[in-house]
Amino acid sequence: MSKLTNYAENLLADFWRGQGFVIDADFTVALLSVAADTGATKLTGTGYADLTVARSLANFAGTQAPASTLASSGSSHQTSNNTLWDFGTVGAGGWGTMNAVGLYDAGDLVAWAPCDARTLIEGDAVSFDPGTVIFTLGLAGGMSDYLSNRLIDMVFRAQSYTMPANTYAAYTTTTPTNATPGAEPGVGGYARVAIPSTLAGWGPTQGDLSTDPSTGTTGRISNRAEIAHPEPTAYQGIATHAELWDAASGGNFLCWRAYAQPRTIQPGGATPPRYPADAFGITFA
Repeated sequence: MSKLTNYAENLLADFWRGQGFVIDADFTVALLSVAADTGATKLTGTGYADLTVARSLANFAGTQAPASTLASSGSSHQTSNNTLWDFGTVGAGGWGTMNAVGLYDAGDLVAWAPCDARTLIEGDAVSFDPGTVIFTLGLAGGMSDYLSNRLIDMVFRAQSYTMPANTYAAYTTTTPTNATPGAEPGVGGYARVAIPSTLAGWGPTQGDLSTDPSTGTTGRISNRAEIAHPEPTAYQGIATHAELWDAASGGNFLCWRAYAQPRTIQPGGATPPRYPADAFGITFA
């Protein structure tokens, strides 16, 4: 499975916090001997050169199928190379041992995908057929297909996506999936709760709940202020999951997670879901 680096997670975290998403129009594609969330080591040697690949629909596949050049509409949460990535022939002295392929934004590693470990010796031909280098984007939890498609197309395929001014916390009485949200109560005064998509609304990945840019290594952002759903005025059922949406009603389903302990929501009973600061987290992975 491919990995986002801390650099990319922080870019996405601060995009969620309303700071936009700024990245080069082209990726530098490199062969790596070592790859980790914190960075990587490129191969070197006679005749070795990185590739330049534009972030585009033509060069990276939609989530619905390898080789697709349409906007993403699938459920795989994956993209892959649409073109042959040909590094040519290994020169004298070899290039070392290849363990991964990485995508760079200028000098910063964005994501890397492992490949079969191989020591590259003089005369070896090194290339990757279309569809063989696969990158994923998700959350440590449930990211909806809708959101994964928008973010994959933004990061890898240079398509515009604007973060909504607010996201809205919801709770459900049925189990959601990445494809389908759960059922919200819709009775007894139930309402979603807005969280501003700003530095004031979400704390950074370093976990200090400040309004500073994200510089951490966790990929996690969290609410800076308490989130409290209204007290119920009628029986609402048993709340089992939390969700985030991009509208106060209707809208697009973004992500979800299960509660550790379901609760019955009714007047005079258990309080409706309430999250103190730092309790409602999103972790990019």
